[in-house]
Amino acid sequence: MKTVALICGMAVVVFYSTVLAAGNQPDARPLDLAGWVLLAVATLGLAWLPRAPVAALVACAGAAALCFVQGYAYAFWCAPALIAVFAAICAGHRVAGWAGAAFLAALPAAGVAVHPSLDRAVGAVIWALLVLVVAQPAEVSRARRDHTAEVERRAADAERTREEEALRRAQEERLRVARELHDVTSHTVSVIALHAAVAAEAVARTGGPPEAAAALRVIRASSRQALTEMKTVLGVLRPAAAEPGPPASGGERQPLPGTAQLAALTGSAGLPVTLEVAGERRDLPPVVDLAVYRIVQEALTNTLRHAAATSAAVTLTYGPDAVTVRVDDDGTGSRAPHGRAQGQAQGQAQGQARGQAQGHTPGRAPGHGLVGMAERGGAAGGRLSAGDRPAGGFRVDAWLPA
Repeated sequence: MKTVALICGMAVVVFYSTVLAAGNQPDARPLDLAGWVLLAVATLGLAWLPRAPVAALVACAGAAALCFVQGYAYAFWCAPALIAVFAAICAGHRVAGWAGAAFLAALPAAGVAVHPSLDRAVGAVIWALLVLVVAQPAEVSRARRDHTAEVERRAADAERTREEEALRRAQEERLRVARELHDVTSHTVSVIALHAAVAAEAVARTGGPPEAAAALRVIRASSRQALTEMKTVLGVLRPAAAEPGPPASGGERQPLPGTAQLAALTGSAGLPVTLEVAGERRDLPPVVDLAVYRIVQEALTNTLRHAAATSAAVTLTYGPDAVTVRVDDDGTGSRAPHGRAQGQAQGQAQGQARGQAQGHTPGRAPGHGLVGMAERGGAAGGRLSAGDRPAGGFRVDAWLPA
């Protein structure tokens, strides 16, 4: 619609001004059929302006040049060509636009060269300035639009990068929360459930108050229910499709547990646990120190929940450039009646961890424990393996650089 309005407006201007100019310029060539055709082409060439500005420029500038060469009266038949020059440069066709502008400016100059006169020279200079006044603002407009487009593109890229970073941090935070929830709360609730069961059996054996026995049964049932619900929450926080990664850098609780708290951890494990430290004790990097504690904590939790073990042993060995931690128990290993999973996991230095579960009861998915320990080892740049001991029981073995 805008193009049609532009063509109609230019047609009125071009034809009316040419008719008036023909009556005021007796030396000019009379407006004949060829002149009317050239005026129509100069005007209708603007129809290509939205889709092909270069083609519109060629048609309008060519018709204007023929009007000049044929000697028709000077009028506004050059206006469509100037509009086409402006549109071509704004659309990004700089070479074609400036070439068209130079062509239009050169026509009067060529006429001055053929028929020298002061009036013709002044007219040629004025016309060249007019063409420049049209082309230069078009160049400025094009540059401004390109700059605006570039700014918008960079803003969109920055927004997309911020969204990706927010998603990555959210995923890292979810993995961290899942790991901490499983390592801390699951261990505590498991100990509560175990001791509630032992206390209930002791009360029943000694003929204690029925109220105490009932309360202990409630505690035991509630603890097991809490563990089941916690597994559901962990499945939401750490979906199976999520790619394991290192914990988020911020938001860690202070102070963090480490090897200094291993003695207290093994003392409150709910079964006899021996702790042996070999090598020269030294301060470990925070991520390794925390990984050692969490791996031991999770291994002892698995022992309590699945192994039917009577004792366990934790061995911490300080090497020249690494630390190893081993947790052994005398339970039933992967043949535990409650579906303990035998896992073999390795963590790479880049922070990636993979876990494989074997030997679990059909229809029962392996728990998050072995995956969490593998992630701990991978986050610290180490490796972890877990499986049955040759002499019976289960073993978790982790190597961490330090």
